[in-house]
Amino acid sequence: MYTPGPEFSCMNNRVVVRSLVTPDGCLVAMDDGLVQWRPHHGTNRRIKLDAIATVMLVIKGPTNRIESAIIGDANGGVTYLTLPMLDLVDKFTVDGGVVRSMCSASPNETSFLVATQGGQVWMVGPNVPRRGVKLFTYDGPISSLRLHDQIIHIQSGWNRASYSMDGSQTTHTNGRQPFEEKAKQRANRRAKILESQQLASDGPQPLMLDLPAVA
Repeated sequence: MYTPGPEFSCMNNRVVVRSLVTPDGCLVAMDDGLVQWRPHHGTNRRIKLDAIATVMLVIKGPTNRIESAIIGDANGGVTYLTLPMLDLVDKFTVDGGVVRSMCSASPNETSFLVATQGGQVWMVGPNVPRRGVKLFTYDGPISSLRLHDQIIHIQSGWNRASYSMDGSQTTHTNGRQPFEEKAKQRANRRAKILESQQLASDGPQPLMLDLPAVA
């Protein structure tokens, strides 16, 4: 295939930073803020966000088909889009830095929980007071969260914690503790071995008798 020079234009070398595969197609986010919906059947759609997407969530509608996408970005933005058209429905902004994780906060899918790099967890939505309420702040970046029976479960590195919807903490698990205990046990064993070796070296040495020389 030949393309005349005046009609040739070089495509932008974008890099995929996030992708989400669904039964209906693939939602792809690029390193320049572009988001593209690539359906298995139909026309590709695209929209440009204000910042790079960091987390993506798709939601099913009443017909059990995927009808919308929620995208968190590096500037603390949360963008609500329709699928497959990628029309803008709403947009929210939270403090706390990069959006790290999201999940639905209500059965009718009109509000969402948003966790950030700074450890903040927010509820956002068109019917939420001031369109966004900070529920609590965890001591560390939150890599994942989910809502089950009105309890928010979060993961931060090795640590896990759960909170009620009013922001009060209910449980906390230090995932590093078992490894720290095993490391302490290994250190104690090594210390005992070194101590026994030291005691053996400090003990009396066997007497070496002079043997007669054999001619």
